[in-house]
Amino acid sequence: MNNRNLLLLLFILHTPFNTFAQSQKSEFNLDQILVVGDRSNVKIKESTIPSGVLSKTELESLPIRNLADALEYLPGITFGNLDASGHIPIPIIRGFYGGGEAEYVLLLVDGIPVNDFNNGIADWNIIPVNHIEKIELIRGGGSSAYGDLAIGGVINVVTKRNILKNNYSVSVKNDLYNRRALNLNTDYQKNLNSIGLNISQENAESYREHSKYKKNTYSGSYRRLFNLTNALNINFKYDELNLENSGALTQDLLNEDHLQSHSMYENDYRAYNKFSGTIQYSLGSDNRITILSGFRTLDQDETRTLQLTSDIGDSQFEEQTSTVFWNQLQYHRALKNLRILIGIDSEYGFFTSNYFDIQNKQKLSGGSGTGNKLGLYLQTKRKIADKVDIIAVLRLDNINNDGKIDSSEQNMNLSYQYSPRIGVSYQYINSKVLEGYIFSNWSKAFKSPTLDQLFDSRQINFGYYNINYSNSSLLPQESDNIDIGLNQKIILKNNIYGELSIVLYSMYIENEIDFDISTFKYGNISESIHRGIEASFGLFLSDRVNLRHSSNFTEVKFGGGDYKNNTLKNIPELSYTNRITIKISEQLSLLFGQKYFGSVYINDENTESLPAYSIFDANLKFTRSNYGIDVSIFNIGDKLYNGSAYMLFDQMIQQNVKFFYPAQKRNFQLSLSFNL
Repeated sequence: MNNRNLLLLLFILHTPFNTFAQSQKSEFNLDQILVVGDRSNVKIKESTIPSGVLSKTELESLPIRNLADALEYLPGITFGNLDASGHIPIPIIRGFYGGGEAEYVLLLVDGIPVNDFNNGIADWNIIPVNHIEKIELIRGGGSSAYGDLAIGGVINVVTKRNILKNNYSVSVKNDLYNRRALNLNTDYQKNLNSIGLNISQENAESYREHSKYKKNTYSGSYRRLFNLTNALNINFKYDELNLENSGALTQDLLNEDHLQSHSMYENDYRAYNKFSGTIQYSLGSDNRITILSGFRTLDQDETRTLQLTSDIGDSQFEEQTSTVFWNQLQYHRALKNLRILIGIDSEYGFFTSNYFDIQNKQKLSGGSGTGNKLGLYLQTKRKIADKVDIIAVLRLDNINNDGKIDSSEQNMNLSYQYSPRIGVSYQYINSKVLEGYIFSNWSKAFKSPTLDQLFDSRQINFGYYNINYSNSSLLPQESDNIDIGLNQKIILKNNIYGELSIVLYSMYIENEIDFDISTFKYGNISESIHRGIEASFGLFLSDRVNLRHSSNFTEVKFGGGDYKNNTLKNIPELSYTNRITIKISEQLSLLFGQKYFGSVYINDENTESLPAYSIFDANLKFTRSNYGIDVSIFNIGDKLYNGSAYMLFDQMIQQNVKFFYPAQKRNFQLSLSFNL
């Protein structure tokens, strides 16, 4: 770590401010409720697990295009990118990088899981940002509460719900690269019944060749309130997506024209139809039962090129279908100083995948898989006196995956996986000017291989290459996690105050799953160590001006093998965001934001790297009671940088070659919204 980064880190650790906001006049306060925190409603100040929140007020002031843009303003998470326009963001959280093939974070919308069944990947354009009430993030091993998809963390998107009056809204967006978005939303209320309908359409050209994007979403909901505590919710959603892939560029091609698409990707695209539905019933208050059932189907066509050399790739057409059903039953009992949570999760699904030659459509290979998951968990939370909260969680999962690679039968049975967690929160000071909490948390977490990684059989027989990149012998990755954190608030005078949050974490991983670009195959890293510091602070100078900072210092090392003590690929040592918000008037606000993404290694040998970059954004927002105008500028300095990169060994020329995904340059976005 260089001197500049060290000084920045020391500055963060010694600054008495944080991202929680003023309790009197803001939505950001220590008493704010986290729905996702311990899988039950819990105040931030009582939580024993690292967490963060973006409220409606913050979301409306940020220069963002999608959910991924917003999340980067929270500590502990950042994103890489595998395309030109931000349509395929790759979340990086605590040193876990999915690379576009799998993810390590569980995404929930109103508590409902939305990650794809066959690969675990989340759609980061799943919901328009103007329909989001707030975003909750917990970091670290969440397996004890949520199962195997939560080894990196859990994100819960809480949508806006108008239960007091009818509401009809329209919003339109446009930018310099012909990205057009239209959202129509209606909420009809009568007595204790409500019906919501939404239509969302988005089209984009992006700034690179062969990068068109089109997505249509149609969703609806019905809600019935039987009384103050009993409710029935029914939701459905249908998505249509068409996406072109520009591909990565060599250094020569990048220098020639960074706007171009690689010629071997000229046929690459992805198209899918996805339909999902859920029904949820909640009964009771302190003694509460919640029942959730849902399903999702996916029908996808895709032409994918696997780049073998600088100018040679293998392109195949894929047809894939998948269906998944899930059920959740949860019982919550609240006593005087004790809360008990008992739950059952079940999931059953199947997929088929077939690859064809893109010219004659002759079948080349195929795979299929069936997955069964069953999870049982028990959580107890005890308050000791007024200052100490203790939580203990134990979860037991059984996962059984069966599949076929062509005609060969395969099986992966995890038997039983235990995920315990113990946490404690202590309020060490509470006065008129100071409020502070410390917490500590130990847990075990795991992540099973996805069905795609196990059984999605793609075979390549070309020259030097004889490849089948699925691996039915993959082992689940397991982790031991320790968190120690501090939340501190200080009131300086009147409306001037600051808050600080610091979390230190350490994760020891066995059998971390990684895609080896040199062999084009998934494999297990025997040992890896993830350590880091997540810090955030805020300084609130008045009702009109506030400053915020979030940063992540991450160290991820191989724990053994040929690359012992080397850093894993694509993980920045340092990333951070800064922003200043100025409320010019009751209707007009201005925000300046900065995002910094540190240098990353792109090979296991740590001999090649992608340089760090920093970009600046701005947002100007004018709001009246029935309409709003929003102008955002992205990458104000028009910086040319690469969102991600990788390196492979070219057998034809017997040397390593680097490939880059150039990121978007300066862009302007205009948004108009109307409430009817």
